[in-house]
Amino acid sequence: MSKFMKFMEEKLMPIAAKVGQNRYLNAIKDGFVYAMPFLIIGSFILLMVNLPFTDSNNALYIEWYSNFMGEYKGELVQPFYVSMGIMSLFVSYGIGMSLSNNYGLNSTTGGFLSMYAFLLVSAKLDWLPVGQVEGAETLFLISDGGWMPIMDARYLDAKGLFTAILGAIIAIEIFRFLVRKKFVIKLPDSVPPAIAKSFELLIPIIFVTIIFHTLNILVISSMDVMVPEIILKAFAPLLNMSDSLLSLITILVIIHLFWFAGLHGTNIVVAIVNSITLSNLAVNQAALQAGETLPKIFAGGFVDSFIFMGGVGTTLGLTLAMVRSDNTHVKSIGKLSLLPAIFNINEPIMFGTPIVMNPLLFVPFIMVPIINGTIAWFATKYGLVSKIVTLVPWTTPGPLAALLATNLDISAAILSLSLVLLSYFIYTPFLKLYTRSLNESEV
Repeated sequence: MSKFMKFMEEKLMPIAAKVGQNRYLNAIKDGFVYAMPFLIIGSFILLMVNLPFTDSNNALYIEWYSNFMGEYKGELVQPFYVSMGIMSLFVSYGIGMSLSNNYGLNSTTGGFLSMYAFLLVSAKLDWLPVGQVEGAETLFLISDGGWMPIMDARYLDAKGLFTAILGAIIAIEIFRFLVRKKFVIKLPDSVPPAIAKSFELLIPIIFVTIIFHTLNILVISSMDVMVPEIILKAFAPLLNMSDSLLSLITILVIIHLFWFAGLHGTNIVVAIVNSITLSNLAVNQAALQAGETLPKIFAGGFVDSFIFMGGVGTTLGLTLAMVRSDNTHVKSIGKLSLLPAIFNINEPIMFGTPIVMNPLLFVPFIMVPIINGTIAWFATKYGLVSKIVTLVPWTTPGPLAALLATNLDISAAILSLSLVLLSYFIYTPFLKLYTRSLNESEV
């Protein structure tokens, strides 16, 4: 164990520190954080219009709900389409704003530049006569004989996430390069700052337009596909592998090793994990809307629903064990940590027990999430619980999060609660060893 601790201090912690300070990963993380409130609201809208009350052969059937959704579902689901349905647009702006701020550039103009670059290669727009779009008069409230703009929004949702990420980074690097070389328009100090900043962006916009629009034209003319489709195909193997049990376990091990070393492992890898889980969530939501079988397991808040109950390490089970401990120190930390743990906040127990750099609690801290994740993965794979279709706030208590995320599947909530109890029983003997060591040191 001493060799392992030395390895953690000398090898792992420097790597984790560099990863945690990487400006690109931090910008991607911020982009998802800024977009998350909109995505959560959109997900709940999707949940509300797809509650399992419409099947007349189901015991949960509610006639008035089924009739109401049959008539108004199209109108009610619109907030979903303009949140989850265009999530890449939100993310591209957030990444550009964060990365610009990191470079000391104007964050607002950087955000708009990134969003503009993303739209150049992801959203073709044309004007069509209303008659060419079936049902346009009633659907979009346009008079017959008029014209309407049609934008291809297929890649504004999660399918465009990787394009949004790459486009935002490239656009801001162009912005930074031009500002550093002073190749921008500078107005006198007497000009209002907002106007001066807008003119400063003119030349970067010209360069971004030339580069991104030329790329778009070349790709469409030579390959007859959109740029996001090419990028999506390039990342398809990663997305396919990400839904495997091995990928889930690998991510859990990395997160918990970083946390054990005293670093916020979740924040370090969240940019990569969110790219995967939100893409998978969008696939499930599209399948739900189409009435098809949901394909993805590791989607949305899967880890929050079935693994991170109480926070990383499934420490709600440990907190319950600590509350029942005979050791005064351990018991007091457990009581102090119980309420935050219910809402998946476990810094008090991580640093108060402590778990960080505590060799006696290392094994359960790593193994409990792996065991729980494996059980939940197989339970989902074989249909014992439903797949994730709704994004819920990470502070939602595990069983409730599982219930909401799986479209009110009671078995998912029962599984989540059962995994909390399982973690309690696994942690208990290790906690007794730890309290014994504390008692001996106090003698």
